[in-house]
Amino acid sequence: MKKLRYLAVFSVSLYVSLAAFLYFFQENFIFHPMPVPENHAYVFEAETDEVWVDNDDGRLHGILFKSNRRDRGVVLYFKGNMGNVGHSENIAKIFLRLGFDVLSMDYRGSGKSTGPLSESRLLHDAELWYDWAQAKYDNQVRVVGYSLGTTFASHLAGVKQVAHTILFAPMRSIEEIGLKRFPFIPTFVGRYPLRSYKKLATATGSIFIYHGTADKVIPFSSGASLQEFLGDDDAFRRIEGANHYTIPYVKEVLDHIRQEWRAQSVSVTNAR
Repeated sequence: MKKLRYLAVFSVSLYVSLAAFLYFFQENFIFHPMPVPENHAYVFEAETDEVWVDNDDGRLHGILFKSNRRDRGVVLYFKGNMGNVGHSENIAKIFLRLGFDVLSMDYRGSGKSTGPLSESRLLHDAELWYDWAQAKYDNQVRVVGYSLGTTFASHLAGVKQVAHTILFAPMRSIEEIGLKRFPFIPTFVGRYPLRSYKKLATATGSIFIYHGTADKVIPFSSGASLQEFLGDDDAFRRIEGANHYTIPYVKEVLDHIRQEWRAQSVSVTNAR
């Protein structure tokens, strides 16, 4: 009996310790920042401007990639959780070729962006970036999210009623991904549920989702589950054999984006 009690106490202690570790250090699993000094000079092929947006408890930094045309507005690009804006140019080129400027920004703690992390702060930051782009580009704003960035793009699609949104390799929620990786940990431990499905359920604009069947980072099933929140004029594209890192560059994806976004006006919304 003593051994059983000891084993039970040990098991409970281990469980509580693991839950506490995940609660206090979950940012290490969700975000992989790459901070740089404020005077760091990024080098890009495209013409760029630095953009700074102040918030209540920090300062946000982004890079504005400029197209040669500059007559179609701007794409607000929310990147994944790795690196900083220094790695955003390849994605930006997709939309620069279509005549859009592209604004890519760093989340708090990465690149030159500063401020404490929390879900509410990050979502508010996304809204600040959207408001900045709206004011500068006279409402000609489209939104693109990739991986973790799809949670912020989905948030804007719902709360700002963005006319056109693209999601590369999205997840239903961080909460869902966490449950799959740590099924024995209660959901209240997660401080970043980031429930994209709830935001997409209220969106009225056009939404295109692209997810590869060979994605080992965010399961294809997670992105596919978002189809139930799409309208008749939206699109979910199952990309056979594409993985998490190749999905934006697959010819089928690029052809669909070119076809659809060349024809669409930013003011168009679809009935859902």
